[in-house]
Amino acid sequence: DLRETKAENLVFSHGQEPQKKEPRKRESEKVGRNSPCPCGSGKKYKKCCGT
Repeated sequence: DLRETKAENLVFSHGQEPQKKEPRKRESEKVGRNSPCPCGSGKKYKKCCGT
C-alpha cells in the first residue's frame, strides 16, 4: 500500500537541535582570483583551476 511505503520513508528528529560544524582551517593561504595558479601553469587562477 502507498501509505505504508510513505510511512517507512519518514525520518523523525526527536526535536534535537542540529549540531553546529566547526569552521575548517586552511593549510595554505587563500589563492586570489588574479594570482598565478598554484598548479604551475602560469595562468591566472580564475582562468585555470578556479572555474
